[in-house]
Amino acid sequence: MYSNVKISRYLLIMPIFLISPVKAEDSPTLPSNISFSVQPQQCVTLRQGRNCYATLTIQWQKLTEQALCLHQINTKQANSQKELFCWPKGNKGETSVSFESSDNLTYQLRTLEDKKLIAETEMVVSWVHKSTTRKRRWRLF
Repeated sequence: MYSNVKISRYLLIMPIFLISPVKAEDSPTLPSNISFSVQPQQCVTLRQGRNCYATLTIQWQKLTEQALCLHQINTKQANSQKELFCWPKGNKGETSVSFESSDNLTYQLRTLEDKKLIAETEMVVSWVHKSTTRKRRWRLF
């Protein structure tokens, strides 16, 4: 009897959480008429904290012509936004970028005139072994 009461409480509470409304302000509104991709999307390094090196291929395509710029942002460092490449009037573009970082970086497409955000994606850095602070010493005896 006790377990039946407990289950009925969960059944009454669960739908309340599932039906909670989602506000439009919670998610940024980005245009859906653009495809933006970065390949590869992940870079793997041997140890945590070491730089990861890769050559990224960045492509975008849009239904309408527009002048766009590619920006690279490191959220862990202040004032780390830099403009990498700009395309004057066009509806598609492609470029190669060398990636060298130990942190995740965000790549954004912004308009050339007013720097309005059009699309963004993140390059994730992962590692095989976690870094340790202790020294490893070899001993014979």
